[in-house]
Amino acid sequence: MAVSASHLMHCKRLIAVLMALTLWPQQSAAAAGRFVSMNLCTDQLLMLLADPEEIISLSYLVRREDVSVMAQQAKRFPANHGQAEEIMRQQPDLVLAGVFSTRATVFMLKRLGFKVAVLPVARDFKTIVQNIRTVANATGHPARGEQLIARFNHRLQRLKQHLPRQKPVAVMYRENSYTTGSSTLADEIIRSAGLTNLSAQFGIEDSSHLPLEKLLMHPVDIIIQGRRRSPDGSVAAAVLQHPAYRYYVAQRKIAAIDDRLWICGTPFVLDAVNQLRRLHESRP
Repeated sequence: MAVSASHLMHCKRLIAVLMALTLWPQQSAAAAGRFVSMNLCTDQLLMLLADPEEIISLSYLVRREDVSVMAQQAKRFPANHGQAEEIMRQQPDLVLAGVFSTRATVFMLKRLGFKVAVLPVARDFKTIVQNIRTVANATGHPARGEQLIARFNHRLQRLKQHLPRQKPVAVMYRENSYTTGSSTLADEIIRSAGLTNLSAQFGIEDSSHLPLEKLLMHPVDIIIQGRRRSPDGSVAAAVLQHPAYRYYVAQRKIAAIDDRLWICGTPFVLDAVNQLRRLHESRP
């Protein structure tokens, strides 16, 4: 069977690519201290724990002021879009990802032999501590990680001191009647501030919808809103413009907590705890 010259050339090119991909991870493994993050939350942990010269790139999301506490710091680093091709070219020693990061990229990098650490979503402060330790150990900075954990735990204990015995009732209420119940980072933040989460009392787990009619039947002390709001007149914001809700809100304290503080499980969650605590300690 005759084989054409073009077919032979194509085969040679394919073999060359496969050999390059096979050798790539071994070359990157020799270059210690080259880290890539492809997740908004791992981006911020990496910046807190690694030396700047060790960071090859971060996800493009961490540069956004509306979702990232460290947006300004992130602008000094190259951005990636979570694509396997761009990350392979950077030859990282370690890639940090979250469970919701691009799965095809994570799968491809692992198959090619790259070291990938996939961190779980932090639904409580215990997981935040675990993720800090994981990143610190993986990047070769265990002592730095333990120092950050110690500062986190110390501040948390101070924030929990002298909390009122009778806990004010709070509810997170957003566009589309969105709320958060138990088994969420928001619930941990609310409880750590000495508040009772109304949605958790209703038996709501994770993120869900709380009908306006049900909310209006249960008085609360504090309504927690984000600072990012949908424009008035949008379908999402319709529930927040309802006359009954606006009257309900006018009788209560409003906590406009920066969304960036609880999107990710980082030490910055304690800033949200502090804001909530100061609010319910203030006079009506």
